[in-house]
Amino acid sequence: MKYIIKGHLCGHLCDDCSESLAGVEVLLYLPWQKERIVETTVASTKETFHLVDKKEISARKSLLITTAKTDENGNYEFTVDEKYRSTAFDIDFVCGQVPRNPTPRKEPLQFHLTTIFPQWRIERQTEDYYFQWRYCIPVKWWCEIRGHYFDAWVICGHLYVCGTKTPIPGVKVTAWDADFLTDDNLGSAVTDANGHFRIDYTSRDFKQTFLSPWLNVETDPNPLAFKSGPDVYFKYEYNGVAIQGETSANRRNNVGYCLCVELCLKEIIVPPAGIPASFTKIGNNGNHYINEIVASGNPNVIALATGKTPAGQAFFSCIKLRGSLTQKLNGVAMEYSFDTIETNGPGGPEIGVWKKVTASQLCEAEIGTFFTFTGDPMNPISIIPYKVGNVSGGIDGSGWIAVPQAPNFAPNINGELLSLNTETLNGGTVNMAGLVQGQSTTTIAALQQNRFFKIRMRKREAGNAASEVTAGVSNPVAMFNTVYQNVPQFGSWMPQTSNERGVACIDIQEMIGGGGGTGCTPITNALHVNYTAANPNMGGVSLTLYGPGGPYSIQNVSPIGSVPETFGTATELHNPALVPVSSLAKCAYTVILSVELKLTNGESQHSNIEDWLSFCKN
Repeated sequence: MKYIIKGHLCGHLCDDCSESLAGVEVLLYLPWQKERIVETTVASTKETFHLVDKKEISARKSLLITTAKTDENGNYEFTVDEKYRSTAFDIDFVCGQVPRNPTPRKEPLQFHLTTIFPQWRIERQTEDYYFQWRYCIPVKWWCEIRGHYFDAWVICGHLYVCGTKTPIPGVKVTAWDADFLTDDNLGSAVTDANGHFRIDYTSRDFKQTFLSPWLNVETDPNPLAFKSGPDVYFKYEYNGVAIQGETSANRRNNVGYCLCVELCLKEIIVPPAGIPASFTKIGNNGNHYINEIVASGNPNVIALATGKTPAGQAFFSCIKLRGSLTQKLNGVAMEYSFDTIETNGPGGPEIGVWKKVTASQLCEAEIGTFFTFTGDPMNPISIIPYKVGNVSGGIDGSGWIAVPQAPNFAPNINGELLSLNTETLNGGTVNMAGLVQGQSTTTIAALQQNRFFKIRMRKREAGNAASEVTAGVSNPVAMFNTVYQNVPQFGSWMPQTSNERGVACIDIQEMIGGGGGTGCTPITNALHVNYTAANPNMGGVSLTLYGPGGPYSIQNVSPIGSVPETFGTATELHNPALVPVSSLAKCAYTVILSVELKLTNGESQHSNIEDWLSFCKN
C-alpha cells in the first residue's frame, strides 16, 4: 500500500495566461514551525509564499523527506512512507530557470509554498492512497520572480474584432519599444485560432543603443521621466503585408515584467500596393476562400484551425485555384506561377521551403477565352477557350505561365487560374490485405492522416525576376489522397477486393464457415454483421437492411463527431419495436454499408463508398 501525493505547479502571467513549471525540483519537508502547523495549513498560500534564504535552508535540511521533478506539463508525484500518513508537510520548489528563457541562474532559488495536511483518498484499482494538490503562483509573485531574478519579460494578449469578442487569427503582432533614439523591436508572434499571442523578451531587447553591445540603456522618449520598463506599442502584418497598427503615440509607458493586453481591429484592411491579390479561393462549390478575414466574418473561409472547408471537408485530387487575371503588370506583359509548402498541422510551422508547381503537377484549367468576330449573323462571335495544364501545355519548364497578350484575349475574372493535382503533394497507398471485417485497420497499418499545404500565387513582369510579387496566399489546406488497396469486399463467401480512398467492408457471421455457416446457409433468427469503416475525414456511416417491410436501419453505428474509423459487430439491423429477426418474411435481403467521405475537389464532394452482402431469410 502506497501513499502518493500528486501535484501540479504553474505560474500566472495574466488572469487568462499561465505557464506550466517544467523541470522544477519540488521538495517535501516535515513541518518546520510545528507550533504553527494549524495556522499555516489553513492560511492562504499567497500569505505563506516566500523566498527561502540560506539560513532557513540549512535549518530545515534534516526535515527533508523526498524530492521530485516536474514534467513538461508541470506535474509531479511523491510517494511517502506509511508512517507519514497522519502528518502535515511543507512544500517548496527550487527554480533555476523559467519557461522560454534559455539562460539559467548560476545559483537556483528556493521558494516556500505552503503547509498541507493531506486528506487521503483510496484508489480502488490499486488500493493505494493519494492526495492531489495543484497550485498556480499568482501574477504578483510569478511575474516578479521571472523578471527580477531571471530578466524574463513577457507580453500576453488577444486580438479581437473591435466591439465584439470575435478573435482574429493569423495576424503577426510585433511589439515595439518607443525610444528617444531608435525604437526597439521586442519580438513577434502570430495570433492563434483564439486570437491569443505571447511575446517573450529580455531587458537587452529594449536597452539597445547605437553603442550596443558596449553600452545598453533604456532611452525613454521623455528623458525627464526616465524609468526602466519599455514603452510598448504594436504593429501588425497579415500574409506578410503591413496593416493598420499603433504608433509610438499609442505607447504604454514603462510597462512591468508582465504586460497583459487586449487589442482590436475594426477589420483587416490591406493597403493597396498597386498589385491586387489574384488568387482568392479554391474550387467553385461553396466558394472556399483561402484566407479572408473581415469584421463581418466570411462563413466560406477555409478554417485556420482545421485547414478544411466550413462543411469539414479536406481536399483531394485536382483542385481548381481561382481568382482574377490581368494581362499586364506595371504596364508590361505578365506571367504567373504557383508555389506550395507543407506545414506541421493546420496551425503549425512551415516545413522546408516553397516549391514551384510544375507542369507534371497540373490538371487542365481554362484561364480565359479568345473572341473572334466571324461575320456570320447567325453566329457572330467565335469563342475558343484557352487552357493550361499537363495536356494543354501553356507552362514553361520553370513553372511560369505566360498570360496571352492578344487584344482579343479575355482573361478570367473570378475564374480558373490553375488546376493543381494534389496527389503529387501527398499521394500514396496503404495495403489493407489481410484486414478482417469488424476489426480495426490498425491491425494492418497505422491510421492514415491528412497533410497540410499552403498555396501561393506569384506574379512578375515576363522574364523579370526582380519584379516578382506575391498575389494571394492560402491558409494551410488539409489534403488527403491516400488509396487503401486490397480492401476486402462482399464478405468471406464471395471475397473480392477494392482500391478506394477509404475503407468500407462488412461480413455476416452466420455466413462465415468458422461461425458454423456457409454461403448458402439461410438466416433464421439471428443476424450479426461485422463492419469496418475508416478515413480521417469520415462523415456519416450507415448500415441498412433492405428487403420486405424495410429498409431497416442499424442503431449505434454512425461515428459521433470526427473520428478516423469505426468498427465492430452490429446485432440489430432493423427497429426491434417493429419486427424481430425471427419475424422477418422468408425472402432475400441485402445488407449495405455506406460510408461518407468528407473529401472535396472544390467542385463536388467525393461519393460515398459501400460494401454489401445478400442473404436468404428462412
